[in-house]
Amino acid sequence: MKNFKFNVMILALFALIFTSCSKDENSGVEQQVSDEVAELYLGPVLNAEIRKALQKQEADLPECSDDAPAYAQISLVYGDADTPVDVIVPIIMDGNDLFTAYDEALEIPVASGETTVSVTLNDFLVWNDDGGAPGEVIWAAPKTGSDFGGIVSQSLPFSWDLRAGSKTYTDVEVLCFDDREVNLYGYQFFDIIPVEIYEFCVFANYCNDAGRHFTANYTFDITYIGDDNNIPLYTGEMPMAGNTEDDDSGDWYADPLCLAIPAPIYGEGPDTDYIRVTATLANWDANYPAPGAVDPISADLSWNEVQSFFVDDDNMDYWHIFFNCGDDDGGQNGSDDDEDGVPNDIDECPGTDPGVEVDEVGCESIQVPGRDVVVLNDVNIFDNGAMEDSDNVQFVKNLINFTTTGERNDGTTFMFDFGRNSSCNLCVPWSTMRDLIQTEGFTISDISSSSGTLTNIPEEVKIIMLVTPNVQYTVEEINTLKQFASEGGRIIFMGEHEGFYGASGIAIENQFLISMGAVLTNTGGQVDCGYTVLPSTSNRDHPIMADIDDLTIACASVIEPGEGDFPLFYDSTNELVLGGVAKIDTAPITELAQVERSKIRHSNTKLPNPSSSTGY
Repeated sequence: MKNFKFNVMILALFALIFTSCSKDENSGVEQQVSDEVAELYLGPVLNAEIRKALQKQEADLPECSDDAPAYAQISLVYGDADTPVDVIVPIIMDGNDLFTAYDEALEIPVASGETTVSVTLNDFLVWNDDGGAPGEVIWAAPKTGSDFGGIVSQSLPFSWDLRAGSKTYTDVEVLCFDDREVNLYGYQFFDIIPVEIYEFCVFANYCNDAGRHFTANYTFDITYIGDDNNIPLYTGEMPMAGNTEDDDSGDWYADPLCLAIPAPIYGEGPDTDYIRVTATLANWDANYPAPGAVDPISADLSWNEVQSFFVDDDNMDYWHIFFNCGDDDGGQNGSDDDEDGVPNDIDECPGTDPGVEVDEVGCESIQVPGRDVVVLNDVNIFDNGAMEDSDNVQFVKNLINFTTTGERNDGTTFMFDFGRNSSCNLCVPWSTMRDLIQTEGFTISDISSSSGTLTNIPEEVKIIMLVTPNVQYTVEEINTLKQFASEGGRIIFMGEHEGFYGASGIAIENQFLISMGAVLTNTGGQVDCGYTVLPSTSNRDHPIMADIDDLTIACASVIEPGEGDFPLFYDSTNELVLGGVAKIDTAPITELAQVERSKIRHSNTKLPNPSSSTGY
C-alpha cells in the first residue's frame, strides 16, 4: 500500500478554498418543485490546484484522462429508513460548471409534515462516453478511511438535509481514477470494473502434529498480479463456521468459501500467472488447540489453472487446502479418484458423483442421519413378497443400522405410526420386515396417533415411520418431530401412488414435508406398477443404498428433490426419482406452511386396479 505524506497546513488551506458546497434554489424562475419533494443535483469538482500541491510533495496520484465527463454513477440513501437510490445519470456542462441532469430517481420525497429530508451520499463515480452509454470510470470520489480519502476536504460518505420544494446543487470532490488502484479510493474492485466474473471456492483442513485432521478456520486473500499489478481483490475473507448443534455438542464445520474472480483483464496469456491466492490458518479454540506457527499457503494461478477447477457451467471443484498435513500441504495434492477435492486417504465416500458438495471427509452432508426425512412412496417395498428379495432385506438393514450424532444414536426402538386414518391397512402385517427389525436388535412400538397427540417421542426411539397418514400434523407435532430429527433420530415417511393414496393424501405428505422445512415434494403419478425389479443403474451412492444391487417395488409416485436433497433410487428407466432423503430445517415453526397446488402431477397411466397399492 502506498504511503502519502502531506503538508497539513497546505491541505487545510486548500480545503478552505475548495470545500464542497450546497445551495438551495427555490426562486421559482424554473418550474416550481412540489413541496412534497426536493430535487437533487450533484456536481463533480476536480480540484486541480490541490492535485498540483500534492504532486509537488511526491504523492503518487493517477494520471488524468483527457476524456470529457459524461455520466455520474450515484449511490445514496435518504430518510429515516435509509431508502436506497442507485442511478446513473448524464452530466451537463454549464460554462465551467458540471452538474447532473434531472432524473426522477433524484427527486427525493419529503415525509408528510416534515420540511426537510436527510440524504447520505455513499458512492460517486464519473464515466466517459462510449457511443451514448457509460464507457470507463475517469473520476471517483474517494471514501473515508481509504488511502486517497484524506486528499479531499470531504470524502464519502457524507450527509446533509434537503429542504422540501427546493432544487439543491451539491458539489462532490473527485480525483482522477486508475482502475489498477481501485482499492486506494475505498471501492471494491468489482463495483467499478465491468468484467465477467467466475466463482472460485476453497475448503481447508488442518492437521495437528499427531496427524489428526480438523476442519480448518482460515483467512483468505486474493490479489490480481497480472501485468505487473498488485490489486487486492479480497483481504481477510473467512468461511462461515459453526457447530451442527446449538450447544456445540455436535461436529464443527466450515462452509466452503466462494469468491468471485475475473478472467485476465489486461491481456495476459492463458498460461501467465495473474491471480495470487493466499490462505492463512486461524485459531479455532473450540475445534482444535492453538496451532502455533503454521506457514501460510499461497499459489499463483494462470487462467488455464483457474479453468481446471470448472466442472461445467454450474459447478466447480474446490481448491482443497491442507495446513500442516505433510505432503498434502498446498492443496489438490495426492490421488482423488472421484475428483471431489478430498484425497483418497481421507475420503470416506470415494464414489461421490461429480459436482456434489462434500464435507471434510468427502461425503455429502445429507448422508449423515438426522436433520432429514427419508421419503418412500411405495408401501410394497416392505411387504412380504418384496422382502423375498435379499436386496430389500439389505435396504431395511441399512435404514435401521446407522450411526448418528445426538442422543438418539443409542436408541433401540423402531416406532410405527399407523394412525391418522392411514391409507395402508395392509401395512400392519409386514411380518417379514418386522421380524428382521427385531432380529437386528430393535424393539417395535406400534402407535396410532390422532391429530395433536404426537407430541412426545420416548427417548429410546431411534426410528419412526409415518405410514400414509390422512390427517395433517399440528404445529406442536411438527416441532416435536423436528426436535427428534435434531437429536439424530430418523424419520421415514411412507407415501404411495396417487391412485392408492389419493390427491388429498399426497397433499398431506407435501404439507408435512414443507412444514418440516424440506424442499422435496411428492409430485404424484404412478410408476413401475406391478412388482418391478429396479436395476442397479437406478441406485444412487448413499449409505442407505449400500450393498444393494437391485430393489423390488410395486407402483410408486414420483418425488421431486430440491437443493440439498439426495435421491436414493430412480425408476426402471433411471429418469424419475422414487425414493430420496429430504433435508429439513430443525428450527421450530409457529404456523403450518401452505402447499402449492402446482406441485401435484396427474397421471394418465391406466391401471387394472388403480386403488391397489400395486396397481393390479
